[in-house]
Amino acid sequence: MPTSMQLDKSVSSELTEGYGTITIRVVVMGKGLAPAKALGDADAPPADASPEEALPDTDKRPIATFLEEPKRGRQCCVFLINGQRQHAWDNQFIVRDLDFKYLRNRMLVVVDCDGLKPDAIARLMQGSRFQFLEGSVYAALESRVLATLTGDPDLHRLEEEAEEDISSLQAGDEAVKATLDQLIEAHHDAALNAAQGHVEAGETTHDGAVLAGSLMQSQTAVQDGHVGEAAIDPVLLLQPDVTTVRLQPDDSRRMEIHCRPNSMWNDLESMLLTFDPPVKELQASRTSQLIGEEVVLKFEEPDSIDEDEYPIETTMQAIARFKGLADSRILERRIVINRSKKKPPPRPIVLKPDPTKLKITSRQPIKIVVGGPDVHVKLLWDGLDELVNSATPEWAFQVLCESPSVDPATFLTRPVSGRFELLIQAAPGLKPGEQLKFTVDAVGPGKILTTAFLADVVEPLLPRKLSQKLAGGAQRRPPYALIYVTKENWGTETCWGALWNSQDPGSFDPPSAKSPLTIFINTETDMLTSYRDSLVSKKYAETTIQQRINRYTAHVAFHLYQMYLKKVEAENDTLEESRIPIDELMRDEIKRVAVTLIKLMEVTQSG
Repeated sequence: MPTSMQLDKSVSSELTEGYGTITIRVVVMGKGLAPAKALGDADAPPADASPEEALPDTDKRPIATFLEEPKRGRQCCVFLINGQRQHAWDNQFIVRDLDFKYLRNRMLVVVDCDGLKPDAIARLMQGSRFQFLEGSVYAALESRVLATLTGDPDLHRLEEEAEEDISSLQAGDEAVKATLDQLIEAHHDAALNAAQGHVEAGETTHDGAVLAGSLMQSQTAVQDGHVGEAAIDPVLLLQPDVTTVRLQPDDSRRMEIHCRPNSMWNDLESMLLTFDPPVKELQASRTSQLIGEEVVLKFEEPDSIDEDEYPIETTMQAIARFKGLADSRILERRIVINRSKKKPPPRPIVLKPDPTKLKITSRQPIKIVVGGPDVHVKLLWDGLDELVNSATPEWAFQVLCESPSVDPATFLTRPVSGRFELLIQAAPGLKPGEQLKFTVDAVGPGKILTTAFLADVVEPLLPRKLSQKLAGGAQRRPPYALIYVTKENWGTETCWGALWNSQDPGSFDPPSAKSPLTIFINTETDMLTSYRDSLVSKKYAETTIQQRINRYTAHVAFHLYQMYLKKVEAENDTLEESRIPIDELMRDEIKRVAVTLIKLMEVTQSG
């Protein structure tokens, strides 16, 4: 596979009602692989763009050079007959039907319909020359494409990796500095003199000028909301409050489970922590606290794990019972374990002309959702690809299913470097609670290799009611240095002369003879991490998330700059010596400002 592609695979699947087969090829490009192209007036915006999403002036999508003019981005899925395009979908189906928001600008799909029966092709071609007739054959074609792609584990893995990248987005340094400079200059435009306020009044007034300390005077801290089952108090909460807990092998994640109100934690009788489905390598260490319980999650990667098992998903559920209350309190969070990007790629499999092994590499148990998408089960064998893919294959694969009710349709992809997939359709008639046994045989000259697995038939997920957060003139600028603080730097005493913690958004060090005014921004506070995760869970575009992080960072830095000016003003005024702010007060003030900014972005659509 070329290095510019993260995925290139083809899957054959059979339509219902005996219409024939189709071959679906899906390609996912890597990031930042296409040169930027200026958008013309005739270019239409992406079909999935939300009203509040800021669109770039250039088209930097990796798939841009493969799309047709002038409506770039609207024809990323094409249907071919005899090599000619007869129908197409825009990237809206990737977001709306597949729920792959972060792959929409990097994903191409080609559906080859040559395997359809002549009668089915004739019924599709009754429409216009450029579009299929949307009748019964088209409906079967559409449902098969969506069912095949929705359950593809490789697409899910790439989407999870993209979400993980966005979840760790930090502020863009140049964008923050440009915004901060603009705010400072606009602040100075309110006066032509060296001081502000009653010390030396300015001659002009600037609309929207921000007075130092105004946020502190007009805003107060706002209590965090929660995501969980709707219930009367007490309610279990997670700190930090994230919808998805992401782990990497051999890394630990620390969190705290507590309740609202905190005082009712003393009435806790018991709390059970479970994971569904169970992940034996996932360790959960629990430590009782005064008003909660600390939980440390760690996934210990075994040496024998296969990369096809990632991402590993499970649901953590905490069930607590309190004295005098009949109903249990429940807290659920999604856990996603992704392979480490620092880990070197696995060694290639040594393929043999005389294969000796065949095994399942997908994470088990395998679940088939009634009426859901196709299930992709990954397999591995050590035979050469040409043993199966050649014009006269020496080996062949066979699939058998033992089912209490109906046998679902199955399809096998061709091996590529020893890896291939078994697609299982969620056939009508399957009943929740059934267990199906699948056997896959590789049959060759005088030899048969066999592997087997069990698949549980489960009901589809049903919506449930949730309680959820509402998204709902001065002296001239001195030189400054903007420094970003991460967890690795929390051990330094640069936070108002003390150590950093997860609640401190920022601080500053006054200028000295050797250094300018230094503004510190903590990029890993609990509230910023939770807000960033909430944007990812709502499937906001990467550019939108980056803009909001930049906006938050610039405004926190600007307020710290104003606090410095206020402190200098008080120090220079002999009448104001008693009002010189101390570090403890400034530390509390910037916390209130950061909380207010996060809350304002949560409740305003414009962010």
